[in-house]
Amino acid sequence: MSFNLSPRQWRRRLSRWLFAGALAATAQFALADAEWAAAWGPSLGSSIPLLAADDQNGESQTLDTLKGSNGVLLVFNRSVDW
Repeated sequence: MSFNLSPRQWRRRLSRWLFAGALAATAQFALADAEWAAAWGPSLGSSIPLLAADDQNGESQTLDTLKGSNGVLLVFNRSVDW
């Protein structure tokens, strides 16, 4: 490594090292988040337990009554304001 670099070359090398460090740190967070998500909750494509709930008219609805020819899409929302 040469120490006879111009200030511009030093800045360029420093920015590359900082970028590489930030990228490595971000990858660690993404991996940790993926591991946590895989360990929590149902897996993709798994069957859900039997479910029955009253609709807006007070009638009991199950997956069989809601399912159409293409199936059903369920969306669970924890909260509107996180």
